[in-house]
Amino acid sequence: MHENRVLKFPLSEKVFHNVNLITWIALIITGALIYFKIVDEATAKMLMDWHIGIGIVFTINFFGFMLLNFDRFSLMIRNLLIWDRDTFAWFKNFGGYPRRLFGIKFGPEEVAPQGRFNAGQKAAYLIFMFMIFGLIVSGWLFYAYPAAMGKIFTKWIFLFHVWGSILTSLLAFCVHMPLAIINSEDLKAMFRFGPGDVPLEDAHHHAPKWVEDDLMAVDATKAAH
Repeated sequence: MHENRVLKFPLSEKVFHNVNLITWIALIITGALIYFKIVDEATAKMLMDWHIGIGIVFTINFFGFMLLNFDRFSLMIRNLLIWDRDTFAWFKNFGGYPRRLFGIKFGPEEVAPQGRFNAGQKAAYLIFMFMIFGLIVSGWLFYAYPAAMGKIFTKWIFLFHVWGSILTSLLAFCVHMPLAIINSEDLKAMFRFGPGDVPLEDAHHHAPKWVEDDLMAVDATKAAH
């Protein structure tokens, strides 16, 4: 029996996400080894060269996605900035995850219908986007203009770069990644070769407003033509 599927992650979005993931992990590992002085001086110097090289790829990936796929980027930002009554209602039971994962009867059983991203994803992804931009800017400022910025400003830029990356990594690895693994259809769509599509039934379960408001509106427009 044929299964209806919908495209959730276009190729450009998959490339951006996966290159960002790989480079982020490499940057946090090299940065932590250097900052916490886990390696000797010679190794730290080599790792710094790697850190800068990987940072170039990280920077190109972000601005490349933003500029070359501006329609997708602007659509993603628009979806992240839509905070309606249902978005805030998600926090009444945190999407049902406490009940589903730990058997904690927190809030109502029914989850408020969500759009392309649920409220938790919106909050997390806005933090991620802000931090990606902030870490790129702070990293290159610290690398290229440390003397021009002054001692105090350089110190705060450096602390933001180090601890901002660590705290954001904890959010990504301890919250975002486990929940992504639970939503297996999204996980497979993002990482498998080929189209980033998911079953229509799964999309309707997790993001009914996206299916009904956006996808059906697109289908209706195509039908009219």
